[in-house]
Amino acid sequence: EHENEIDDDDDEESRNRWMRHTLFLISLATTLVSLSSSMKGGGRRSGRGEYYKNKYGGRGRGGRQTSNPTPVQDTTILYNTDGTLGRPPYVNGRVALAKKEELFRTLQGLEGKGYNNYRATLENSAWELEEGVWIIGDRIQGDAYAPASRFRVALGAQRTGLPVMALASREARVAAADWLCRRFVQTARRAGDDLRTETGGWGGQKGGEITMTWPSQFVLERNAVIVQEYGQIEVRFTIALPASGRSIEGHWAANIICKRLATLLADVFFLKSQDPGVSKMLQAHVDAVLDQQFLRAQLAQRGLIAFVAQGCILPRCAGNDDRPMSTNNAVAFDTQQLGSLRVSLNERRDGNQIWGLGLERRKVSLICGGGFHGKSTLLAALRVGCYDKIPGDGREGCVTDTTVSTIRSEDGRFVQAVDVSAFISSSSFPGGGTSSTKNFTTLDASGSTSQAAAVAEAIEAGAQCLLFDEDLSAINFMTKDARMRALVPTDPITPYLDRVRNLAEVHGISSILVVGGIGEYLRLADAVVLMENWIPRDVTAQVTSILPKDIELTIQSPPAAYFTPRTIQPTPPVGKVVARTRTSLQFGDNNELSLLAVDQLVEIGQTRAIAAALIALNSEPHPQQTFSQILDILDAALDNSLDFLSRAHGGITGDLVRPRRLEIAAAFNRLRTARFYQASS
Repeated sequence: EHENEIDDDDDEESRNRWMRHTLFLISLATTLVSLSSSMKGGGRRSGRGEYYKNKYGGRGRGGRQTSNPTPVQDTTILYNTDGTLGRPPYVNGRVALAKKEELFRTLQGLEGKGYNNYRATLENSAWELEEGVWIIGDRIQGDAYAPASRFRVALGAQRTGLPVMALASREARVAAADWLCRRFVQTARRAGDDLRTETGGWGGQKGGEITMTWPSQFVLERNAVIVQEYGQIEVRFTIALPASGRSIEGHWAANIICKRLATLLADVFFLKSQDPGVSKMLQAHVDAVLDQQFLRAQLAQRGLIAFVAQGCILPRCAGNDDRPMSTNNAVAFDTQQLGSLRVSLNERRDGNQIWGLGLERRKVSLICGGGFHGKSTLLAALRVGCYDKIPGDGREGCVTDTTVSTIRSEDGRFVQAVDVSAFISSSSFPGGGTSSTKNFTTLDASGSTSQAAAVAEAIEAGAQCLLFDEDLSAINFMTKDARMRALVPTDPITPYLDRVRNLAEVHGISSILVVGGIGEYLRLADAVVLMENWIPRDVTAQVTSILPKDIELTIQSPPAAYFTPRTIQPTPPVGKVVARTRTSLQFGDNNELSLLAVDQLVEIGQTRAIAAALIALNSEPHPQQTFSQILDILDAALDNSLDFLSRAHGGITGDLVRPRRLEIAAAFNRLRTARFYQASS
């Protein structure tokens, strides 16, 4: 009828009427098809959704998956004392360890199928790439745009051929794992294995990259590569399983896992079949790390808190590039003018002496000088002296006590139940009373109160050396000269100047301060290092002669500082927990945690581990335990395995880096949903 209508009457009104009728019939047909599909399926289902479900599996076109299609399975790997891999992983009570050829055929057979078939095939399944090399899919992505799939590879010692020296101690194994991690990411980059393919928009090809956490200049304990005591290696990485749209690229996936990955593993980890020079590079890396640890171990024996060796290259390429500045531009650290501050430590391998700047424990040390002469650069090197560095970093000879902590002001930060009475009297707060600053809480700390809280929190967490830079400090917290004391005799703030000797002599807390304008500390310093044109010079003996004679600063000796211990009440997060950057994480809905002031975090993997630690610490009560004791327990668990935190991080993962207890405590102290209360009055 419509065709006849168009033929008979070709005017505009007829055409519009025809279009309306056509659209109505299309709508009616679509409704009937949907109704028919619902009746056949026994429930309310969209015809289009049913189509996508049949094509892609599981969820149709979209929506949230309410259950895991793969049952929980045991994929634990046992490592035998003879260096072999233990029993194959078990799946539902039976051995499931198919050969590479079967994996290759299986992946090719997925060509064109829905993306969820990757998960059904690979998640919690184990395959033998070759003898003594197993691959396990731990968490398989459900969509091509989702975070890449997590895999593990276990390699037996007979395939790796690690030298004995790399297995001799826990420290050596961590150093060897660090070298292998770097070798993996560098080899993958050279081969282009870490490059992602993106073509043709939504329906185009995407994925294909093999990635591992990129390490920094520091040798840290990571769970990306784990060297076992008897020579086995566990490698953890991600693969973005390839697709076109939401359809599997099976042939491409088979090539990635069974060929490209197999080649990458052989190039990185099969040391036995490689040139002997490769093992020598590994040995040099491990030796460099053990040398630094040997120097650090001598600090306590020699009564030192920090040491900077002759010839260190302390300047960095840039503020966002931690590699060493070119030796053509950088001035090497020269200790020839350090006088009595020039001390020697012994080398690990040959016993020779290494000379350098030595700063003593339980003392007050100043780093002085004009602008742009290297004061803050020296302090920055001391700040990371608690970490080992890779060979060639330039700072290998700069070591500090492992408990060194940076203290800086932080306007607006959260403080809870902290005893800051050593620095701030209660008279400054409405209502008076002695409990105000002995149990101090604020949602918006000032510069001085935030820095006072940071000192108390660091000592509570176990810091034995505090680092200050006057450029990053609240001046009214750091000092007060004689004129201001005379003008404001009732100031409630007791400056750090008045406490610094007490902290050193009574509490054993060393202080290292960079000062360029606060001369009052000169009277209290045990050591004064003057930086001139990047060269350090001992000027301790000259201080008395240059102090002004017209102003005599008399510091009252306040009562000994006391910091009340605290404990915590668990407050589990509500919502998502994720580390967004090295300096920020989200802990539940609408709860962003800034770690900008925690500047001894050096890798985002540490921030991820802190996020997992916060979950763990907030998951169960801690009766009769102080916060310091809780940190002791957490430290002991991490000494056993970094995977202690994986359970709180969404299962087995390879992107965690061990943080120090000081940074874990600093994050917890800044968490606005935390619940601290004092353990005793």
